[in-house]
Amino acid sequence: VEAVLEDDVDGVHCATARALAARMDKELAEYHNHLSHLESELPPLELSPSLIQRARGMYPQSQSRYLTLRSVAARLPPIRDRLRTLAILADGVGACNLRGGKLLATVLQHSLDGYTRHAELVRSIAADCSVPWYKLLSQWITQGVLEDIHSEFFVKEVKPEMLGGDVVVTSSGFFTWHQRYVLVEGLIPLCSCGGLMDIITVDLAREVLLVGKGINFIRYCLQDRDWEVVENEAEESTDEGAVAGHCQSYNFATLMDASDNDDEVRYVSTLHDAVMKSSARIHSHILSSLEKQHHMMQHLLALKHFLFLGQGDFVSSFVESLDQEFRGRTSIAGIYSHTLSAVLEGSLRTTNARFLPDFVLGNLRARLMTGKHDADRYWMGPPPKAKEVEMTPWEDNSASIQDPWDFIYLDYKINNPLDAIVHESATDTYHQVFLFLFRLKRVEWMMNNSWRQSTALNHAILTETKAGGADAPVICEAAESSSFLLRRISSTRQTMLHFISNLQNYLMFEVLEGGWEGLVTSMNKAQSLDDIIRAHDSYLNEIVDKTLLGNEGSDKSNGKSLENLLLKLLFIALKFGKFQDHIFTNSLAGLEKAAKIRRKVEERADQGDWGRKTLDEEEGRVFLYLANPQLFEFVELTAKEFDKTLSDLLKMMSKQIDEVDFNSGMDDDQEETGPGMKNQDALPFLLFRLDFSG
Repeated sequence: VEAVLEDDVDGVHCATARALAARMDKELAEYHNHLSHLESELPPLELSPSLIQRARGMYPQSQSRYLTLRSVAARLPPIRDRLRTLAILADGVGACNLRGGKLLATVLQHSLDGYTRHAELVRSIAADCSVPWYKLLSQWITQGVLEDIHSEFFVKEVKPEMLGGDVVVTSSGFFTWHQRYVLVEGLIPLCSCGGLMDIITVDLAREVLLVGKGINFIRYCLQDRDWEVVENEAEESTDEGAVAGHCQSYNFATLMDASDNDDEVRYVSTLHDAVMKSSARIHSHILSSLEKQHHMMQHLLALKHFLFLGQGDFVSSFVESLDQEFRGRTSIAGIYSHTLSAVLEGSLRTTNARFLPDFVLGNLRARLMTGKHDADRYWMGPPPKAKEVEMTPWEDNSASIQDPWDFIYLDYKINNPLDAIVHESATDTYHQVFLFLFRLKRVEWMMNNSWRQSTALNHAILTETKAGGADAPVICEAAESSSFLLRRISSTRQTMLHFISNLQNYLMFEVLEGGWEGLVTSMNKAQSLDDIIRAHDSYLNEIVDKTLLGNEGSDKSNGKSLENLLLKLLFIALKFGKFQDHIFTNSLAGLEKAAKIRRKVEERADQGDWGRKTLDEEEGRVFLYLANPQLFEFVELTAKEFDKTLSDLLKMMSKQIDEVDFNSGMDDDQEETGPGMKNQDALPFLLFRLDFSG
């Protein structure tokens, strides 16, 4: 025992070990006290007959003041048993070099004995040596203070420099809630793996961690430094007094459940009640503050409106403004942040988005991708560095090496403390979904704009034909070919537009709106900040799964997946949209030039002069341009490639749906973990929209 008292743990005793040593020292002092008392009662070595006779006359044998062998046999075993208990504890604890909660658990394990005196003594020792540990526990769950110098508590504080990487903002909600404090399961005082003598359970330890984190979150992130866990009201002080009061006097014994006196007593019940009540009050305050003071739901709704393109009028205005700004550009040179800010501000002012609160509009930014976003910039790999061969000799336009549309994205700034919910991983998911939806919106806008250009072109061609611009035999034949080309372009465009519009309706209504409704329901049921975080993460994961962005597919041998096929279809449609814009813009410009020449001819004829003095090279040039075989070849190849890719997509979707139905039929209780199982409700709706004719 004395060896344990003199032993050091890493050079310095931990508080729990010092408390145990003090109690064992007290027990040793009491042991020596008992021995001294017994020694004082020993008879002298030599007694005179007169003294012996006087002692026998004055004191009967039963009341003799001298110690007898009978009394020694009766009084020495309890003292020896206490010393034996101390020796057992010294052997069990000292050899393991334990500290903190593990030390308490090891001491209490020795109380699981049928010998009543041994069990009671061990529990009494555990009660004394648990006082420092319960002081740490009390400070953590009432003040959020962690003064664990010797690392004996099961909650550990992680310093920012231990994380490495970028500079960590210590007052951020993400660091405070997700990184600053961790649970060290090896220091949880589990006595018998969930038995009767556990000081604390693993679930209760996790709740204790959340209580302390919640207090620090309230003070450092919510900036509510005057808030206290324990109110001064009498009804709450009686319930939480076991932890919040004079923490110096609390130990293992004082936290026993006094309502039960049988062997099934649970020693964690009082602590459990206090922790759960504190936890409920802390989480209630956090959720109330996030909703009322920090406008949590309004910011999440703003993320849906802007990054998930839910604000339709704003998105349409923004895309149209960007088209006017980017038209004719072959690189991002000359596009600055203030230019994008002006485009964004104009779209906000001219739509219903202007009625949103200032704290929402102030967080929205339009930016160009740089640095870490380079990997997400291009759809199908980096663009060619050399100029592509023009498909038409009509005008020498170079292919765009840097398409500004591939660099633009919207960013919504999330401030403290909401960054605990919308953390970095969630922000990356928002950007991933935004890039997909924004590209889809751009393709849809290009298709609709090309329809308007096609209508204007058909009207201009009809006017040119009536004016005699296609009277020459060669031009007349070219006019028939150009008419066929325009009909083929219109047919291909309608096929693409049907796919894009149905895909967009599916994403907007069945994925995003359905996911938002589920998020609101989960938020209303949430009881803690962790419930909010889990609900939001589940909301984003469900959206990623249903948009097929996280679907790797099953045909990996050919490199095909639902996500790759979907992006390939959008890429083909985008390329076709650029092709339409190119030939329609050039054709309209050519027809406008021919119309100007024709008006000048008519003006000269009205003045009595010759209408045409030289050969008109512009006459019928548009018909010859549209009759170029390269244009027919490009349209046919694009239509075939799109149809084949769409057919592959529909077949793969149908195959996954059949596999899900087969697996669910084989085992109704299996866990839904695969991408096909996650999308078993989404894929049939999308397949019906894209291929409703079967």
